[in-house]
Amino acid sequence: MTNQEFRNQFDISYNAIASNSAPGIDDYELSVYLTQAQLEIVKNYYDPLSNRKQKGFEATEKRRRDLNQLVKDYKTSTTITNSSNINSEAKFYTVPDDLFLIVNEKAKITSEDCYNNKTLNIKPMSYDEYNVQINNPFEKPDNKNAWRLDISNVNNVKVVEIISPYNILGSLEYQVRYIKYPKPIIITNLNTAFPSDNLTIDGIFVETPCELNTEICREILDRAVLLALADYKPQNLQVKAQMSQTNE
Repeated sequence: MTNQEFRNQFDISYNAIASNSAPGIDDYELSVYLTQAQLEIVKNYYDPLSNRKQKGFEATEKRRRDLNQLVKDYKTSTTITNSSNINSEAKFYTVPDDLFLIVNEKAKITSEDCYNNKTLNIKPMSYDEYNVQINNPFEKPDNKNAWRLDISNVNNVKVVEIISPYNILGSLEYQVRYIKYPKPIIITNLNTAFPSDNLTIDGIFVETPCELNTEICREILDRAVLLALADYKPQNLQVKAQMSQTNE
């Protein structure tokens, strides 16, 4: 779907539902709504608990096809020093800046002779879960499993904290398949359209089309219309019901 098609079809749907009584949406506002809608749709596809059909993005061929442009692979053995390690068996591994949602992850032992090339499962956990389980000998990381604590930024670098005995005994290669942040949908050059406002979305001002396929672009468009209507009439229960139904 081209940016001009986004604009034309948004105006038709928005005005039809609002009966031409709603205020106009300029190109910057439309770009914000489209970008927000895109992130919400991707999250809903990824997390089966956040959509009405209770299906993750790999549950159907359609969902895999809709998001396959965003799926990337990455692996690293690079660690960085961080004085805030909460566990002597923890190390920080760098990950890409565009990492949005993790699909699958594992760690491969690369230098401990007796376990070389052995793969460990990764269990993501919150700090609350860590505090509960770290003193449980049956739950601690072992020769089959490692823990990952929440992703954070260290010295302006995005990292994951991996806890495993092999961080001490040997070396790990962290491997991850992830969904990257989609580029914002910006329907016109913002510097040209709004020369005195210095407007950007995610640091970008140039015209940027939707990088996903046409089918999911239409879902993004419908969601953006509802987001705009919700801002115009925040108490509109019909709009809220429609937004709930789009979480498929």
